Amino acid sequence: MKRTFHEWFRVSWRDTGVSLAILLGAVALCAVLLRLDPSGGYASMVFVLAVVCIARYTAGYLYGIFASFVGVVCTNYIFTYPYWSLDFTVAGYPLTFLAMLAVSIVVSALTTQIKDHERLRSETEKEKLRANLLRAISHDIRTPLTSIVGSVSAILENGDKLPRADCRELLTHVQEEGQWLINMVENLLSITRMEDGGALLSRQPEVLEEVAGSAVQKFRRRHPAVEVSIQAPEEIALVSMDVTLMEQVLMNVMENAVIHGQSTTAIRISFRQERETVTVVIADNGGGVAQHLLPHILQDTYAQFQDRRSDTRRNMGIGLSVCRTIIAAHGGVIAVKNTEQGAEFAITLPLTGEEETDV
Repeated sequence: MKRTFHEWFRVSWRDTGVSLAILLGAVALCAVLLRLDPSGGYASMVFVLAVVCIARYTAGYLYGIFASFVGVVCTNYIFTYPYWSLDFTVAGYPLTFLAMLAVSIVVSALTTQIKDHERLRSETEKEKLRANLLRAISHDIRTPLTSIVGSVSAILENGDKLPRADCRELLTHVQEEGQWLINMVENLLSITRMEDGGALLSRQPEVLEEVAGSAVQKFRRRHPAVEVSIQAPEEIALVSMDVTLMEQVLMNVMENAVIHGQSTTAIRISFRQERETVTVVIADNGGGVAQHLLPHILQDTYAQFQDRRSDTRRNMGIGLSVCRTIIAAHGGVIAVKNTEQGAEFAITLPLTGEEETDV
C-alpha cells in the first residue's frame, strides 16, 4: 500500500498529545531514578523505551524522529553531569542519537505494516460480508417477488372467474410477501447503519420489559395465531439502547421462530437479571434449529450453510446477522441453543448504571 509524504509525516492533535505525555513521563521517571541513584546511567534506556512507545502509538515517522532528538537533548542537558548544560563532545552521544533514530524508524515501519495489514483484513472481512449478503439477497428477494408477480398475474388473468375467497387469499399472500420485503429492507438498512459506525445509535435508558412488550404487540398483529407470553422480571431492568433497533432484534428472533420453527404455536419471553447484566430469553415450542446450522446461524456466513430445499420461501440469515450486529453495538451478546421444547435465544445486555440514568 503506497503512502504519500504527508501520510508519513502528518501532524495530529492526538499524536502530539500522546508524544508529549510519553516524553513527560520519561522525564519524570528519569528524575525519580536520578534521585534514588545519583550515579545515573538510566536516562538513555528510559528514552529509548519512550521512543519505541511513541513510534508504536503514533502514525508515520515524524513523532518518532522528534522523540529521538528530544531524548538525546534531555539525556545530555538534564540527566548527564554537568547538569543543565549541553555537551555533545562527550563520547557516545552521536551513537545514542543514531540508535534512537534507528529504533524509531524501524518501529514506525513495523507499526505501519501492522496497521496496513489490519486495515486490509478488515476490508476483506467487509467484502466477504457483502458477498454473503448479496448471495442471500439474491434468493430472499427473488422468491417473494416471483410469488407476488404470480399472484397478481392470476388475479389479472382470471379475476372474473376466480371466487372472491380465492382472490382474497391471493391478495393476502401478496400483502404478506410485501411486508416481508419491507422487513428485509429494514434489516439491510440496519446493517449499513451499523457498519457506518455505532455513533449513529440513538441510545437512551429504557425499561427493557416495556420495549419487549411493544415488540410483542407488533408481532401479534402479524401473527395472531401464535401465542406470546411475557414473564415479568422481578426488578425493573434499565438498559441504554436504541429502542427502534432493539425492537427489530426481538421481532427478528420471533419471526425466525415462526418461519423456521415449522410447528411453532407459542413463544415465551423471560428475563434473567444479574448484577451488571440482564438477559432476555426467547423460547419457542417449534422444531428447533437444525444441528448443522446451529454453529453458523448467528454468523455472517449463515447463508452459505442453509439448506435451500428446506425453505424455498424465505431465510433469516440476514435478519439474524442484523440481530448479532445490533446487540454487539449495544455491548451485548446473543446466543442460541436447542432445548427439549424448541429453540431458545438468549440476548444479554449491560444494565444502565446509576450515573447514566442521572444524565
